[in-house]
Amino acid sequence: MSRKRSNTRRRLRIESLESRQLLAANLFHNERFPEDVNEDGRVSAIDVLTIVNEMSRQSQGVAAGNGQAETRGSGRMTDVNNDGHDTPLDALMVINRINRGDFGNRDPGFDNPVDSPTDETDEQDTEASTDNDEVADESSDVVLAWNELFGEILADADASLQNPGYASRSMAMLNLAIYDAVAIATDGADANTFYDYPIDLAGNTDLSAEIAASQAAYTVLSGLYPDQQETLDAFLQSSLAGTENNRKLDASLTLGNEIGNTILAIRANDGSNVIAEYEYTDEVGYFQPDPLNPAVPAWGPAWGNVDTFAINASDAFVPDSPPDLTSEEYAASYNEVLELGSVDSEVRTADQTEAGLFWAYDRVGLGTPLALYNDVLLQIANQQGNTMEENAALFAQASVAMADAAIVAWDTKFSEEFWRPVTAIHAGDIDGNELTEGDADWVALGAPNGEDLTGFTPQFPTYISGHATFGGALFGTLQAFYGTDNIAFELSSQELELLLENPELQEAYGLELDDATRSFSSFSEAMAENGRSRVYLGIHFDFDDTVGQEVGSAIAASVASDFAVATTDDTTGSDTNQHRDHNNGPLQDKGNRTRNDRFAALDAAFADERFRF
Repeated sequence: MSRKRSNTRRRLRIESLESRQLLAANLFHNERFPEDVNEDGRVSAIDVLTIVNEMSRQSQGVAAGNGQAETRGSGRMTDVNNDGHDTPLDALMVINRINRGDFGNRDPGFDNPVDSPTDETDEQDTEASTDNDEVADESSDVVLAWNELFGEILADADASLQNPGYASRSMAMLNLAIYDAVAIATDGADANTFYDYPIDLAGNTDLSAEIAASQAAYTVLSGLYPDQQETLDAFLQSSLAGTENNRKLDASLTLGNEIGNTILAIRANDGSNVIAEYEYTDEVGYFQPDPLNPAVPAWGPAWGNVDTFAINASDAFVPDSPPDLTSEEYAASYNEVLELGSVDSEVRTADQTEAGLFWAYDRVGLGTPLALYNDVLLQIANQQGNTMEENAALFAQASVAMADAAIVAWDTKFSEEFWRPVTAIHAGDIDGNELTEGDADWVALGAPNGEDLTGFTPQFPTYISGHATFGGALFGTLQAFYGTDNIAFELSSQELELLLENPELQEAYGLELDDATRSFSSFSEAMAENGRSRVYLGIHFDFDDTVGQEVGSAIAASVASDFAVATTDDTTGSDTNQHRDHNNGPLQDKGNRTRNDRFAALDAAFADERFRF
């Protein structure tokens, strides 16, 4: 039976809160200038959005409210009315002041006007300006800038979040927020968006795609990685540096915030929070604990049940079962990885060892393989000179394809439960195949995962390969987006950078590295090496790779039609006023959808308890 995605969108509900008398100074109330929530000396839409974001974090159990100073940084004085709570009333007070035209460009509580800083603040501003210049130098494209930051967020995330499922889901949500923000800010009511939004653009035709996209990205990442809020706050501030406080800024920020919060609400109950324990079996051919690292728990038994993003369900892409254990095909694959993937292999070349390590990204602190695939997109986008609008479409298309590829891959893994090479080779004498010979002492080269995990095998079933399926989705998207496979590029790997810093470990691997870069003549060459790298490490069979690439490529082809480059040019095609409603399935004609229809679609999303204030 096909799994259908349910409509999970809800409307925010307000609960009356018990009043409370504060017995000490309120750490989250700006006594001298209450409506100046972010303490920048003026009142603007940013102050409103800061309150909304704080309430959202609290509703999800991220912050505990007043008295928890350690949960917030400076610039979040969100208790405007000083009642001990963060509520919509605080936001309303800020809005009322803005509506009165009183923006407070000079803070009456300070001796110096905001526009006339002291020497100390001038020095701080100079430092901030330098930091902003560095950010601008890294990327002036808002899509590239936030995805560059995302790579750092992945690597710095809590270890519990460093898995391929959460990383791919986060990347898709981030880039859908950017994509929809750019589309709406660019094309207005005719925008080709991924999701529907209850947004009335009347009177707000002058929007900044850059500002809206930055706020949308910030809102999504704040919800997904609250432990990195300080980094996100600083990056948003840098992104908005130099923008003027005017209606265009305020409207763009409001748009971005609404898009980000809508996407968080839509995905709130998508099944990604389900934790399931895997029950192993001793049956021949079935997935079992890594005999060399048996304490490592299985990851992802329930990830195959997560709601997909663009494909209707994973069932249509789940492949046929792997070769039968008694077949010649299985024996050939078995014997190949037995020789090629062994830690002391005599047939694996130094270049193959380097390729295996290059693509690995299994160790905590590198951000999962999604960090490297993100680097691929950044490299190609910069190299090809994409516009911001093109990048918004490319990154969203590739991210959604990879997120759906992860769901299909893990659905397949825990449906087939096929054993890993290390288990198969140790039990090769009892698999019923006369062409296989067991070796109870066999050790794989293994995925790099720390000094104490020799011959490490990622702890989930082998078929199909997650790496190969991700690669098929990524490079299949690039082929479709550019209309060619023949684009050459170079890519650097942090795995090899770590080896460059450790000559002894290089020698142990039999390598002599000059750099951490590998070159590819085409997307298909990179796709093939990415998938094949897992065989070189001894942690996958060749059919895990080849079938994974086919599945990922098929998903990429299916997803491609859901995305278009934002443009106001009427010659882009007759379908610019239509988009897929990814909560209900069929194409929706925007001309027939009223504002009330769109609000009704959002009503259900916020009924969940976690979104009540």
